[in-house]
Amino acid sequence: MLAAIASLPGCARQPRLDASFLQLWKSHFQLTREQWQQRMHAMRELGCKEVLLQWVGLHGGRDPDWLLPDAVMQTLLDSADQQGLRVRIGLPYDNSWWQALAAKDSATEASFFVRSSASASRYMREARWSQHRRFAGWYIPYELEQYHWAEPARQQRLATWLAGLSEVSQQAGHGVPAISTYFSTLDTQGSLVQLWQTLLDRTQLRPMVQDGVGVAGWPNIQAIEPLLLYLRQRQATFDVIVELFEQLPSEKNDGSDFKARSADFARVKRQLEWADTTGAEQVVAFAVDPWAFGSDPQTQRLRREWLRARS
Repeated sequence: MLAAIASLPGCARQPRLDASFLQLWKSHFQLTREQWQQRMHAMRELGCKEVLLQWVGLHGGRDPDWLLPDAVMQTLLDSADQQGLRVRIGLPYDNSWWQALAAKDSATEASFFVRSSASASRYMREARWSQHRRFAGWYIPYELEQYHWAEPARQQRLATWLAGLSEVSQQAGHGVPAISTYFSTLDTQGSLVQLWQTLLDRTQLRPMVQDGVGVAGWPNIQAIEPLLLYLRQRQATFDVIVELFEQLPSEKNDGSDFKARSADFARVKRQLEWADTTGAEQVVAFAVDPWAFGSDPQTQRLRREWLRARS
């Protein structure tokens, strides 16, 4: 009966979107209060009830370290509050993550885990933003895939590190932290299901499963279905991330020269409809800003058609 009603003219179900990432850069320091309000309003218009900050700063790379200034963070949080949006805050990102992934020795990896654990734990304990009434918890700003984490010993070291971060968050009364995961198309003996079985047996985390459609295309959905099935069987709380962009070819083709454009709404609508069937607690966009908010004609077209579908 419900399916029949939904198929009637004027009764089509609106595309579901619950949250969106916001990837902060130093350029965001210059935004005015009005510009922050516009971004939050844009997310709310598309159905978001939460904004998820990818990170609040970068350190450990070749460029100078930076952290979002307190005044900017306060404006961001207050602007979200005006739109009724919760805010999950991404911890400062340590750029040496990639060195740790590529390391052939466990000492380099261990050094990263010790340093990043101390830094992230200190931020969770000391940052006053957790006291804001719209604070929704922490996000661990690293992405887990089966390629680099195929070895059981390495999975156990990863689990120990994440268990420590999760414990700090929960002891502070901030709930279980979230972390993203995706299927790597690189050849490997690793399994996302096996990786997450190890992690969830050791600690409490909120997996956020990327659909990967923006990079690998629609067939990537099949690659993550086993993980989604496992999470449902385990009755784990998880989210699904819908990519709103389409990656374009680049000369280097190694991720260092990333080029993309906003996806067509027909593809995004299909992703949202699929995501709504996965059992995810939240359907999360990556990301309304910039792929459905801005002056680019393709971006404006995506937003216009999306809003029309919601009306």
